[in-house]
Amino acid sequence: MITAFLLVNAEREALASVGPRLAACPGIKEVYTTTGDVDFIAKVALSDLEDLAELVQEHLAKIDGIVATRTHLAMRRYNPEEISAAYDLGVD
Repeated sequence: MITAFLLVNAEREALASVGPRLAACPGIKEVYTTTGDVDFIAKVALSDLEDLAELVQEHLAKIDGIVATRTHLAMRRYNPEEISAAYDLGVD
């Protein structure tokens, strides 16, 4: 299983329609509108890189109003509760 984050920019006129269409794509688990230089950030969970390529090249390419995407693969996950639990157990 791979996790990735898609940074998506959209045309201003399409902002209201792009978010729901992103959320409907296979493998996209969460979509957020954001401030700053990116309009949407989508969290993706898929089986492998081939599925990610299909998502970006087939599904996202068909969403009118998207002008640019950037894909970032997750390398390591840090969860504050898990880190605290490890220290509570005496694991260093």
